[in-house]
Amino acid sequence: MTTTAEVHRHRWSVESAHRVSEGLLVYQRCECGRRRITSTPAWPIACPELATIDA
Repeated sequence: MTTTAEVHRHRWSVESAHRVSEGLLVYQRCECGRRRITSTPAWPIACPELATIDA
């Protein structure tokens, strides 16, 4: 049986981002309402696409 979570591909958009001592903390939300928090190290940035903040 296939669940909705298996069919849906999340499209994450940035709600907010904050610089912290360890790097960048990013709050993201999908169209389906699911949220996640990601972080990137201060240097080097392992996932530059997560560190990009769209205005």
